[in-house]
Parts: sequence; C-alpha cells; structure tokens
Amino acid sequence: MRSLLEESPDKEYLFGVLHSYFTRSPSPAEDKTGDDAGLEERFRRIVDLPAHDPYNKNDKKGGLQRLYSSRSIKYAAAAAAVLFLAWGAQRLLTGRGTTPAAMHPARIEEVLARAGARTRLVLPDGTRVWLNSNSKLRYGNGFNSSDREVVLEGEAFFDVVKNAEHPFIVHASSLDIEVLGTSFAVKSYPQDATVEATLLSGAIEIRRKGNSNTARVILKPNEKLVFSKLAPTQGDGREAAAGPGDGHPEATGIVVNYIQPNLPDSDKVETAWMYNRLVFDGDNFGELAEKMERWYDVRILVRDTVLNHYHFGGVFQNESIEEALKDLQMTATFTYTIDGKKIELYAKK
Repeated sequence: MRSLLEESPDKEYLFGVLHSYFTRSPSPAEDKTGDDAGLEERFRRIVDLPAHDPYNKNDKKGGLQRLYSSRSIKYAAAAAAVLFLAWGAQRLLTGRGTTPAAMHPARIEEVLARAGARTRLVLPDGTRVWLNSNSKLRYGNGFNSSDREVVLEGEAFFDVVKNAEHPFIVHASSLDIEVLGTSFAVKSYPQDATVEATLLSGAIEIRRKGNSNTARVILKPNEKLVFSKLAPTQGDGREAAAGPGDGHPEATGIVVNYIQPNLPDSDKVETAWMYNRLVFDGDNFGELAEKMERWYDVRILVRDTVLNHYHFGGVFQNESIEEALKDLQMTATFTYTIDGKKIELYAKK
C-alpha cells in the first residue's frame, strides 16, 4: 500500500480518510445510530463537514476536502470497503498481518489547515473548532472518554461544549489553557515570540506548563492574555501576572489587556479570520508581512528595514496578493517584485 501511495501521492488524503474510518472507534452517538445517518455523521467528523455552522452558512470551502451528500458518502463507504479489504489481503499475503492485541493501538488524530486556507472540525464531544492558516490540532483517540485535551500549533477558535467531569484543556506552546464550557481564541505559532489567548464568553484558566507553582491567570470575557516565550521564570518558580493594561512582559511574561466588546467578531483582529477577513490594526510592515505569508501562502522578504517604520490598519478579504500590495502602496512608499511565491519589498528611492 505504501508503494502505491508513493506512486500516486494525490491519493494519500483519500487513503487517510478511509483508513481513519475503519480504524477509528465510533463515537457514542455513532454507535447508537447504527444506520445511514450514523455512517454520514462518522464521515462528517473525519472529513470535516459540520452538519450545521451558524457562524457562516454560505461557506462552501475549507482546508480539507468535503463530501456533500449522503449518496456520495455511501458510495465512498463502498469504495472504502473494497480498498480496505484489498489492503488487508495484501498484508496477509506478504506475511505482515497484525495480531488482535495490536489491532487498536493508541492513536493520535491530527487535523491540518494548510497555508493559505482555513478549516473547521467537530470534536467527538461536539466542541467546534476553527483552524486558521498553517495550523495543526492533535488529540488522542481517548478524547471525551478519559480526557478532553488537545495540542494546538498555530491559531484556532474553540466553541467548547460544557462537561464538568472532563475539563477541556488546550496545550499551546508553554501554556495550558483549561475551560469547562466557553468560546475563546488561541494563537500559538512556533515561530512567534508570544502566545495569545482571547476570551469571548465564559472563563478560562491559564498557567505555565510544567510548573505547578506558577501563578494561574483567570480571564474574563473580552480580555486578552499575551505571554512572552522569552520571559524568564523567577527564582522561586512563581510569576505574578500583570492585570489588564499594566505590567511589564519582560518581567512577568504575561500581560492581560481588554479588547473592544462592542465590535462584532468579524471585525476583531483575533476572530475576523473565521469570516475570511484578515484584519490588521497598527501592524508594522514586518508584522503585516508575517500575517500575509500565512494568509496567501507566500514568502515575503522586507529588504529595507526602513519599511518597518510604516504602520497599517485595514482589512483584506477577497483581494489577491498583488491587489493587497497595491492597496498598501496607497499609504506607504515602496516597490515590490513577485517571483512565484516569493515576494521582495523595497523602499522606493
């Protein structure tokens, strides 16, 4: 099977979906249904096709391929059966059959939003997650039975289903974020110097990872925590978190600020990406270039540091990368070259 995938790499996504379907344990809801509706729900979870999305009813695309009809799902299931049986036969014929004890090892589910795209998924407990460009979410196959823990690399918005017995925990870089039932956004790209958590409703508790003595921060709605990865911990292993609008990130590593509560989510920097809007407010050229790289799946090189003296505010939604650059030229003096996915910016002489 691996040799077939190497010959046809474009089929690897389909194989992953089919393999996940036959090896993944069904959720309690899927077990109870046991009919075509249960089959459809199972495929929805695997290929990221939410049954209902009140945030964006007209969205018909995402970072993962979607199957849109029950008939398509039934046909896919039939094809899956044939391919899976062929795969099993090949393993038996080549003497590589698995023993019953090894049939269900611990597995890690992983969902990826590729660069330049955004995607959505529904976790086994019903929690809805939106992943921004170039982001990755991982969770174990024991999710919702023994724990509700996920690992985030990148940016995501969570609308968490409440479950007092199993708190929902997000592991993001150096922070652990724990909730019972709430909606919040987390930004934790590996290359960024900071980790951000923004609370829209409910409450979340944030603590430094790997140190039980670290002070815990409780966020209230419309508060945003910014944690500096470069901040040293104090000698006794404890840190005092700065309150909203004050504190020194170089000393505490943590600053909490307010966000505007009267803005709709589609206009907030922290959540606008869910609505296919790139909102920037006061970013310098370097910061904006980093966001545009993820948004458009390009590489942007700022060749003259003087350009970082410019600060920008605005929104990109349907613009191409070249249209976006031309818009920026209306407020800043610079030139650019485009070579495939490589863009270079120069100060205009």
